[in-house]
Amino acid sequence: MNVTLRQLRVFTGVYRTRSITRAARELGITQSAASLLIQQLEAQLGVKLFDRSTRSVQPTLAAIEAFHVAERMLSDAQGLSRRMRDLAQARAGRVAFLASAGTASALLPMVLAKFRASHPDIEIDMRDVAADDLVPRLSATDAEFAIGSVEGEFADMTIETLTSGRLSAIGRRTADFAARRSLTWDELAQWPTIAMRSQTRIRMQIDQALSAQGKRLDPTYEVTLINTALAMTAQGLGLAILPATMLPADQFPTLIARPLVRPALTRPVSLLQRQGRTLSPAAQAFVATARMVLAARGPQA
Repeated sequence: MNVTLRQLRVFTGVYRTRSITRAARELGITQSAASLLIQQLEAQLGVKLFDRSTRSVQPTLAAIEAFHVAERMLSDAQGLSRRMRDLAQARAGRVAFLASAGTASALLPMVLAKFRASHPDIEIDMRDVAADDLVPRLSATDAEFAIGSVEGEFADMTIETLTSGRLSAIGRRTADFAARRSLTWDELAQWPTIAMRSQTRIRMQIDQALSAQGKRLDPTYEVTLINTALAMTAQGLGLAILPATMLPADQFPTLIARPLVRPALTRPVSLLQRQGRTLSPAAQAFVATARMVLAARGPQA
C-alpha cells in the first residue's frame, strides 16, 4: 500500500470543503482527477472515506479518524521539504571541521566572523588540533574537511592551498628590528630565538632546508604550540620563527614579522578533503567563505 501525498492533499481538501469540485479547484486539478485520487485512496486503504450523493459529500467514520493522521503526515512532509530546502540553500545545518591550532588562532576567527554574519543559523563545530593530527583525524572522524599546514600527498585526500606565508622572524616592534626589511638565517643566529620542536613539520622543513646549505638552527627555546612562541616573543624572550600568516596582529599588536631569506621558505595553509565525499551545503558555504577571506589577505611575506 503506497499512499501518496497527492492523495492525502485531495482527501484533506475534500474533508474540509465537503466538496470534490471545490477541493479540486483549490488544488488546481480537474474534478475527475480529484475523484480518481479519492477512489484510489479508498481502494488502497480498504475503507470508504466519503458518502457521496448528487448534493453532498459526507465523511465516514473512517475518514474522521484518518483526517488528523493525514494532516500530520502532510505537515511532516512540508516540514521535511522546508528543512531540506534550508539545508540546500545553506540557511540551516551543521558544519564540522578540523583546524590546526595555529590556523585556528590566527586565521579562522576572521573567517568565522564573516560566515556567522551571513549564516547565523548554521551550527559550527571547529576542532583545533596539532597540525600533524589533521590527516589522521580527518580520516577517522565525522569532520567534513580540515584547514591547516600540511605537505606532500596523502592517499584518498585532496589538498588545495588557500593562502601561504613566508617563514619569518617575529619580534617586538623595536626601532632596530622594525628597520629591517628581512633577516638571513645567519643574522638570525645573533638573536635569541624561539622555534617549534624538532618533531613538528614546520621544524623538519626548516632543518632540511638549512642542512642542504650546510647550516643548522640552534634555537634558544623550543615549544610545541605557536601561541606559546608568540606569547614568549611578546615578553622579549626572543624572535619566534614562524610563518607570517601565524601572527594575529589583533592578538599581538606589539609584534611584527620580517621574512627570513637565504633560504626563503614558504608554508601553505591548505584545505584538505576526503576524495569522493560531497561536502554538505553548509560546509560548501563555509569553504567558500574561507577561500574568499584568505584570498583577500593574499600571501603573507
